[in-house]
Amino acid sequence: MKKILKVTIVGFLLWRFFAPHARPRFDPPQDHPWRLSGKTVFVGDREFLVRTAGPEDGQPVLLIHGLAGSSLGEWYQIGQKLATDRRVIMVDHRSHGLSSVSTGRFEIEDIADDIAGALDELGVGDADVVGYSMGGTIAQALAHRHPGRVRTLTLIATFASHPDDMRWLRRIGTLFARGWERITGLGTPEVRSGYLLATGAISMTHARWLWDDMQRRDPDAGAQATFALLRFDSRPWIGKLDVPTMVIIPGQDLLVPTPWQHELAGLVPGSKVVEVPDARHEVVWTHPDLVHDEMRAFFG
Repeated sequence: MKKILKVTIVGFLLWRFFAPHARPRFDPPQDHPWRLSGKTVFVGDREFLVRTAGPEDGQPVLLIHGLAGSSLGEWYQIGQKLATDRRVIMVDHRSHGLSSVSTGRFEIEDIADDIAGALDELGVGDADVVGYSMGGTIAQALAHRHPGRVRTLTLIATFASHPDDMRWLRRIGTLFARGWERITGLGTPEVRSGYLLATGAISMTHARWLWDDMQRRDPDAGAQATFALLRFDSRPWIGKLDVPTMVIIPGQDLLVPTPWQHELAGLVPGSKVVEVPDARHEVVWTHPDLVHDEMRAFFG
């Protein structure tokens, strides 16, 4: 038994020291879903990747992505539709995509300030703000801390706070996931991209692009982003926001249970609620036409 254990440990160490990072084979044809170039802007000492599309004089729409993703990775379908006549703005927020990595503690409110600073650098005043998942918490914080920047607020598959029991459970899970990724070099990117491809949320023709996009991840920075999300709580102030708000709720969401999303909608007086009964958390990929149409109608 001891010999087997020693061989296993030595084999693992040799693999970690010398083996190349595993990369799957991608069946042709493979293409990129939206070849949209970006640029970086500085907010303080931090650098953020920003992509814009559509006419410069169009009404700005700010699309904020979720945890472990990127702006292009989550918005490439809806963003293209909006860009026909709107100025679409997408920011890879802190520790995500092609923006600066932050391995120290930060809060959702810090990310909201980052995005407000990026809008300043772009010369954008107010915008219709849309947040998906973690992006929905950032959008709430942006409306709270920078109310003049938010013309309308659309919140998709998101929440006001985590229940205490789920918060602690997910903290423990995050610590284990970070440790696993540190040791093996595998984890969230592989699971997330595999799930999106297996469920058909993203076409297999985009598999290579999705893999490369997901690989831009630091385990410690990812954990800090998750901890910030778990600490977020907008309940003390979300009902005081003076901005038209729409909440889009996927009816089969397992990551953000629908009762949490209904709680959020109930905390915002007069909010418009759109339920998508057959959608899961990945609604922005699986129901882009529906989400786009609801946004268009809501923006006015």
